[in-house]
Amino acid sequence: MAIETVKEKMSLKLELDGGIIDGKQKIHPKSFTQIKATAEDQNLYNAATIIASLQQKNLLKVQKVEITTLTE
Repeated sequence: MAIETVKEKMSLKLELDGGIIDGKQKIHPKSFTQIKATAEDQNLYNAATIIASLQQKNLLKVQKVEITTLTE
């Protein structure tokens, strides 16, 4: 039987530059939940860069976090 995947939840996580402290990169995460599961990657990235431009810290990384259910 084939396995089916169902996207249940998606969130967008931005990692902002907090500078170097004691030789280690300090990261300030910002998460946004209730993202539509059908949102396209390019649109998510565009939204993340726009949000990051409103912050005082520089954007280091954009992550899409998905919760998916696997069923038979």
